[in-house]
Amino acid sequence: MKPYSLILLSLLALPLSGCLSPSYEIPTLPAPAPAEYKNLGEWVQVNPKSVLQRTSWWTLFQDDGLTRLMQDLNSANQNIAVAAANYRKARAETAAARAGFIPTVDGTGSISRGSTDTTGSSVISESYKFGGSVKWEASLWNTITAYESASATESASAADYAAMKLAMQAELAQTYFQLRALDVQIGLYESTIATFAKAVQLTRSQFQGGMVTAADVAQAETQLASAEAQLADLNRQRAGLETGIALLTGRMPSTFSLERGPLVATVPAIPTALPSALLERRPDIAAAERRVAAANEGIGAARAGWLPSLFLGADASKSGAALFSAPITVWSLGPSAAINLLNGGKTIAKTDAAWASFEATAAQYRQTVLQGFKEVEDNLAALRHLGVQAEAQERAVRASQMALRLSLSQYQGGLTTYLQVVNTQTAALTNERSAIQVQGQRLVAAVMLVKALGGGWDTAAIGEVMQGKGPQEGVTERRW
Repeated sequence: MKPYSLILLSLLALPLSGCLSPSYEIPTLPAPAPAEYKNLGEWVQVNPKSVLQRTSWWTLFQDDGLTRLMQDLNSANQNIAVAAANYRKARAETAAARAGFIPTVDGTGSISRGSTDTTGSSVISESYKFGGSVKWEASLWNTITAYESASATESASAADYAAMKLAMQAELAQTYFQLRALDVQIGLYESTIATFAKAVQLTRSQFQGGMVTAADVAQAETQLASAEAQLADLNRQRAGLETGIALLTGRMPSTFSLERGPLVATVPAIPTALPSALLERRPDIAAAERRVAAANEGIGAARAGWLPSLFLGADASKSGAALFSAPITVWSLGPSAAINLLNGGKTIAKTDAAWASFEATAAQYRQTVLQGFKEVEDNLAALRHLGVQAEAQERAVRASQMALRLSLSQYQGGLTTYLQVVNTQTAALTNERSAIQVQGQRLVAAVMLVKALGGGWDTAAIGEVMQGKGPQEGVTERRW
């Protein structure tokens, strides 16, 4: 085949490069997105616009301590650093794939000097050779599919980066609220233990005066010891949460401590968009969809095995016996082609494997979407039921405190035994602790709902991260 015929063939084959991969469409879901969430409660603002959009979502809880810790996490968390490095790697691989559109230029050179001794005298000889070559794949179908696949993978990595940040932020917020709830419980037990200790002293004095029995003293001492044991368990739990916060914020657990503080955060009214918007709001869903697009390009890459590889190249070299002697110049210019005529069904097998990979990533995408809807529904239901539980628990606290006051009054008047006082005190302590726990659970559920809704993220953030406009902790160019 004449050279110009190969060039013409390569130009005519270029449109095929866009036809190798199937026409891509986002995989359909097992069922359409519902019109509204099943567990949507009255406390949720149904028509939000910008409350979660591109904000530091944790500021909704109005806790300065949490905000300071979030700043440390965003700059020092090592899981975020790993995701940032993976994104840098994906970006570099896209750049490498893009380089396939540019011809490659190679250069060679050598200089040698030697001597020979055949008649008793040495003869010095010199030689040199310099050359270069230019090569470009004119077919481009391999290059285009590789670039499109790398670009989709880069987008998925950008979404993975955002998903990791959101996951770490949510974990920190949960851990922080759990710790603050324990702080309040520890304070409650410390004040209760002080009251119980005074009760033990009083019953001992009354026993010595013959006013109460030894059973009353034993009951008071049992109540005090039980409260002290529960306080020790609360402190143990707090220590574990404190080291967890140290790990999340990139600190050594042995050198980190967080002072006790109140549970000042309140459960915010978290807005939710229509369920269909969840597909754009969750970075893990966006990452899964981009991986489907990359797998779609993998089919095109496998199909490219049926087509010839067409190259345009040029070589030139100069060589001579010495640097200052007349050189010999050699050059060549022309196209070349290569095609697999028989490979034992390898191309068919690779295409089948690419289709299977595409179907697997599509199924994973659908599963990620379903999981997203589940998490939203679960946390909407949790917040709705915990709200009801919190109101009932507050009534129980007020009733138990009233019962305790009446019981103490009756005991002082000799109308009841100390056992009744112990029972009412235990009930009051249990109800107060339960109320604190429910408040902490509501805050944790609110954090999980924010995470399930995407945390103020949307698909436009992928482009911003890839263009360097979005927040990119740890995503920095390496300096050479």
